[in-house]
Amino acid sequence: MIKFPAVTAGSRVAPEHFHARWCDVTTHPEWAPGMEYIRLDGPVRPGTRGVMKTRAGRETPMLVSDVVPGVAFQDTITLDGGTLTVRHESHPDGTGSRLELHAWIEGPQAERLAAEMAGLDEVLAADLANLIALVERDH
Repeated sequence: MIKFPAVTAGSRVAPEHFHARWCDVTTHPEWAPGMEYIRLDGPVRPGTRGVMKTRAGRETPMLVSDVVPGVAFQDTITLDGGTLTVRHESHPDGTGSRLELHAWIEGPQAERLAAEMAGLDEVLAADLANLIALVERDH
């Protein structure tokens, strides 16, 4: 397993608002500009499969690999030679939230894939900043 640096941030908005946005996968392109779409074949729960497409890539199989109501949403995408998992967590912090993103690659080509995705943590940090701005504007 190869882990990317964790991304963390804070917000004045309660954690459940971030969790709701992560679980509403159709809204991801609103705050993740590199994302074209995510389509799931069922409700957001562990084991639900679907596809995602970045603006620069092709459609990729996706799995909702974990959901902790109100706290965490985790997705895993299948790549040629491995998988990329991103875990999104929101925790109470005073009157707001502490947000954390963790990403890792597993599989026989994990090292190659990690090298190809160098800077993923920076992309995730930018996406998280966009999400925070959007959620804070709405709440």
